[in-house]
Amino acid sequence: MNQIDPIVLLATLGGGAGLSAVITSLGTVIAKVRRGVSPREGKRRIDIVQQRDEALARLDQANERADWADANRQVAVTNEQRAREHAAELRVQLIAAAGIARDDLPDWPDMDHTIPRDEFRRLRSAGI
Repeated sequence: MNQIDPIVLLATLGGGAGLSAVITSLGTVIAKVRRGVSPREGKRRIDIVQQRDEALARLDQANERADWADANRQVAVTNEQRAREHAAELRVQLIAAAGIARDDLPDWPDMDHTIPRDEFRRLRSAGI
């Protein structure tokens, strides 16, 4: 009994090593299941998330530019309205200073008139 049989020793060590390999593989599988994805799929998911974040950042920049352009358009409309009011005020002052009757004054030009698209294209192609 004091002597250890080499075959029993090899069988015991081999069985332990085999059991160790099975436990290691099982641990790896459990870790993957717990994470939900394989490492390659995890990298793909990270790439997709990064692309989404970049797209959202580009969308925010585009929205900011659109808001800025809209604010500038509103300022332009306000400035145009103020200019028209100022011109009307000056016209009244000139009429009063010259002593001209209102009926003798020419009509205001049509400032809201827009150029028809065909006319615009014709003028643009003529280089005007």
